[in-house]
Amino acid sequence: MSETYNRENESEEQIVYPYSVPVRFKDAAKPYSFGTFDSTIRKGEWVVVETAQGLEMGEAEADAVEIAKYNLRMPQKPIVRVATTTDMRNYEENSSYEDTAFAICNEEIAALGLEMNLLNAQYTLDRSKVLFIYLADQRVDFRELLKKLGARLHCRIELRQIGERDKAKMVGGIGMCGMECCCRRFKSRFDIISINMAKNQLLALNTEKLSGMCGKLMCCLKYEDDDYKEMTSGLPKMGSQVEYEGNIYRITNMNVMNEEAKLENHEQVIFITLNDLREKAIPRKGVVMQKRNDGEKKEVIHRTVQRTSEPAAPRVSMELPSVNVKPERKENNRNQQSRGRNNNNHSSHSNSSNNSNSGQNKPNNNSRRRHNDSRREKPNQEKKTETRNVTVRTFGKKKTQENQG
Repeated sequence: MSETYNRENESEEQIVYPYSVPVRFKDAAKPYSFGTFDSTIRKGEWVVVETAQGLEMGEAEADAVEIAKYNLRMPQKPIVRVATTTDMRNYEENSSYEDTAFAICNEEIAALGLEMNLLNAQYTLDRSKVLFIYLADQRVDFRELLKKLGARLHCRIELRQIGERDKAKMVGGIGMCGMECCCRRFKSRFDIISINMAKNQLLALNTEKLSGMCGKLMCCLKYEDDDYKEMTSGLPKMGSQVEYEGNIYRITNMNVMNEEAKLENHEQVIFITLNDLREKAIPRKGVVMQKRNDGEKKEVIHRTVQRTSEPAAPRVSMELPSVNVKPERKENNRNQQSRGRNNNNHSSHSNSSNNSNSGQNKPNNNSRRRHNDSRREKPNQEKKTETRNVTVRTFGKKKTQENQG
């Protein structure tokens, strides 16, 4: 029997499928690849696949891809078939069976007094096996629980214990950044997170602010850890004593993003660049620093490179543009005519005044006459420039404005 079983496993491993399809299961963070001989499978179709748990149903995340085109070499479980109406009906009915199994398992846990927190119950597609997922701080002896569940559910039963991080991945939620948890959204495996990553990023060692929904250190601490290690290489530790320009200081703050460090003693506070701290500062250990007297003010010195101010962003006004409305031509002509009349009256009035005062100022009469003549000619010139030839149709004949005059 063992030889035949091994031969069957070898024959299954030797099967090479020409096409691969990514399939996503319910409440799964990432899709899994399955092999098939069917190239007509398209994105969005439901398929029945064979897994380590048994037959399960999932949704295709993409079209079938030819393996030889991308040189893929991986052992793959097969896609049994495209889901039928019977498979879809069984898949929908399984949700009600899972709720019933979940309630039964909780009753037996409470009756036995076991310290375990049941999270989920999952049936295979053919309901030949049920999987119970639970959370517990320690190992639980559930042998008696398996006997009672087998007698009531009449199928294969599996109990799986998970940790806090797996629970957060299963349940999901919103992190302090305002986005969905990384483990739920895209992470396929958990990285090792240590408190040294927070120290490398010069963060305050407050476990409440550095912990995620699972109660463990946040996974995002690892994203920038390599960059901070590179930027802080060769720098003394925070709070250590250094000698800079003949004086002893203590490093009280370092801003890696601004490339600035703060050195402080009882007399001065100096802001220098990280390059100066790395090259010019000399670490000193065991030096007793003088305490600051009460009421004594420290001298603040900035020796960081002042960055050039970036050009201001263009201002975009949201106000509507103003539109200048031109008056009609008739009104312009009337205003020009009224201006011409006023100019004529003014010139006649000036002539009469000049005649009355001719006896007193005789030498200025010629200049005033020339001035008055120029004033009289201006409105006439304006009228000449404004006249236009306009054709008017009257009973089929064309007449210009000049001919009418």
